[in-house]
Amino acid sequence: MEESDIRNAVFDYFSGRATPLQKQAINVWLEDPSHHDQYYSWLHKWELDHLQAPASWQNAYARTEHRVTYRPVPAESALPPGNTGPWYSRGFRIAAAFVLLSALGISLYLMRDTILYTTVQATYGETKHTVLPDGSQVSLNANSSIRYARFGFGRGQREVSLSGEADFEISRTPDRKLFVVSTSTGLKVTVLGTAFTVFARPRGSQVTLRSGKVALQANRKRADPDIIMAPGDIVSINTAGELSRSHTSRPEHVSSWKEHMITLDRTSLLEISAILEEIYGFRVELKEPELGTRTATGMLPIQNAETALELVSDMFAIHFLREDDKIIFEN
Repeated sequence: MEESDIRNAVFDYFSGRATPLQKQAINVWLEDPSHHDQYYSWLHKWELDHLQAPASWQNAYARTEHRVTYRPVPAESALPPGNTGPWYSRGFRIAAAFVLLSALGISLYLMRDTILYTTVQATYGETKHTVLPDGSQVSLNANSSIRYARFGFGRGQREVSLSGEADFEISRTPDRKLFVVSTSTGLKVTVLGTAFTVFARPRGSQVTLRSGKVALQANRKRADPDIIMAPGDIVSINTAGELSRSHTSRPEHVSSWKEHMITLDRTSLLEISAILEEIYGFRVELKEPELGTRTATGMLPIQNAETALELVSDMFAIHFLREDDKIIFEN
C-alpha cells in the first residue's frame, strides 16, 4: 500500500471513520517499528487540525465540590426510606472524583505533544545550539524551532521537524540510519551523515549543502525525482513554488548567523528588512520603494538589534526611525 493510502487510512482511524480493512492495514503497517515515529507525527498533525477546547479539571472539581458542600439537606420525611443525608454527600463526592479523573484524562490527551515530543526553540534575537540523542548537532537561528520524538528517537529513521532556520551536522550511525528534516513549508531533506543549512520561512525555503550528499523533496508531485545535492549547492523555492538551483564556493557564509553575523553579497535592503523582521520580530517599512533595490556587500553584526540598525543605516546612507517594534527606513 502506498504511503499516501496508509496516511489517509490513519487519518480516518483518528476520526473514527476507518473501515475494518483500513484498520487491518494499519495494524500490519505498525508491525514495523520504523513506522512508529511517522504514526505519531501524523497524530500530531491531526490533533492540530482538530483542536479541542482545553479542559480545566480544577474548575470542574471546584464546582462539584461546591455542590457537595452547600447542597441543602432534605428534611428527614422527604428522604427515601432507608436513606439519609450522608448517602447524597457520598454520591456527589463519587461524581466529583469521576469528573476529576475524566478531565484529567482529557488534559493528558491534549498534552500528548508535550509528552511525546521534545521541542527546542530560539526566540527573537537569540541563537541556540543543541545536541540530539544520536549526537547530531543543531544550531537554531532566531525565531526558529525543531521538534523530535522524545522516546525512541533513531529507533527507525531519525526525523526532525523544523520551523525557521537551522544548521545541521549529522552524525553517522553504525547501522547507517537515515536522518530526515521536514519543514512546515513542505521540504524534506534526507541524509546519512553531512552538514547543511535549511531555511524555511514564509518568504521562501532554501537548502545549502556544505559537505556530504542529500536527497531533497520539494513538496511536488510524487512522480518527480528527488533533487540530489552536492557540496556547495543551493536549492531555493519561492512562495510560488518555483525552484532554482545555484552553487557557491563558500557555503559556510549561509550559516554565518551562528557567529552572530550576516554575510551580505550584493544583498538588497528589501531582503535585509526581511531578515531583521525574522530575527528580531520587527515590522520594517521602506518610506520610498526605491530603497528596496539598493544593495550592500560585507558583514553585518546582528548580536544587538540597535547596533544592527545603525550599521544598516550607515551602509545604505539612510536614516531609520524606531517606534517600539516598527522600523522605518528613509532617505
